[in-house]
Amino acid sequence: MKPFTVELVCLFCRAPLQGKEGATYASGDLIKCMECGEDNDYDSLLNVAKEKGVGRVKKEAEKQIKDELKKLFKKF
Repeated sequence: MKPFTVELVCLFCRAPLQGKEGATYASGDLIKCMECGEDNDYDSLLNVAKEKGVGRVKKEAEKQIKDELKKLFKKF
């Protein structure tokens, strides 16, 4: 499977979040959205991103399994 990224988006307006260059964030930090001005909880952002990532990996794995099964049944 090829590598992929999950973009962090505002929990309120879904705009991509951009931190200051070189900034680091940790649990409990708030990240302000440049579009709507809302503060996004760092931990919540990571949880949403993890869910998206897991969903994407699951979808890709199911596709690969289906493709492999098709190949196997073509041989018989």
